[in-house]
Amino acid sequence: MKQSAYTVMAAALVLCACGQSPQSATGETAAQPALALPASCEGHPLLPAMPDAVAIGGKPVTAINCEAYSVEMVWGEAGSSTSIILVDSQGPLGDVPAGMAQMAEMGRTLPLQAAKTALQMTAGVEEMAKAAPAALAEMGGPDFLSSVKEDNGLRYAIEVEAKDTGGKVGTLIGTVKDRYALTMNIEQDNLVGLAAGEAAYAPFLNAMSVGKLP
Repeated sequence: MKQSAYTVMAAALVLCACGQSPQSATGETAAQPALALPASCEGHPLLPAMPDAVAIGGKPVTAINCEAYSVEMVWGEAGSSTSIILVDSQGPLGDVPAGMAQMAEMGRTLPLQAAKTALQMTAGVEEMAKAAPAALAEMGGPDFLSSVKEDNGLRYAIEVEAKDTGGKVGTLIGTVKDRYALTMNIEQDNLVGLAAGEAAYAPFLNAMSVGKLP
């Protein structure tokens, strides 16, 4: 039961569809704890659901990037950063160059499809592992089993490897209202086990306000 492959695949699809990666996000760099919003982000309908542009977990905001249907924020520097990408599958496409409409549509809708698939597969693996103690033990126990959770309208799972392959924590993938796709990623090599992953992502999850999404 190698559940991590599902969430790795979905994370890659989400990041590719957004045309972003946590390490290469573009935006304005801040020398102060607060970062001024780029003009493209002013009045953006997704911003009320995102954390304020202030330091979280000791990491200052280093980039903010807005597209018509998505917002990305990054805290910290490359190699130790945390990123959040929120995509509205029903949001406006914005100004699309001629011949790029199909690609833009994929960028808007694919993240949600990928996230839903990943969560469905993760829930299936979780159910099977909990029903088969031997299989769960082979993975390293509950701390090395991705678990689908729900919190204030957000359905999400944190990728974690089986213990025998390192037990590293990967991407958090979630959905809201069957419309929005949420992706969080923490760059931290020594983050091992689900409990450690939940603790690392908690400050960023707590800073979200998904209830404010339309």
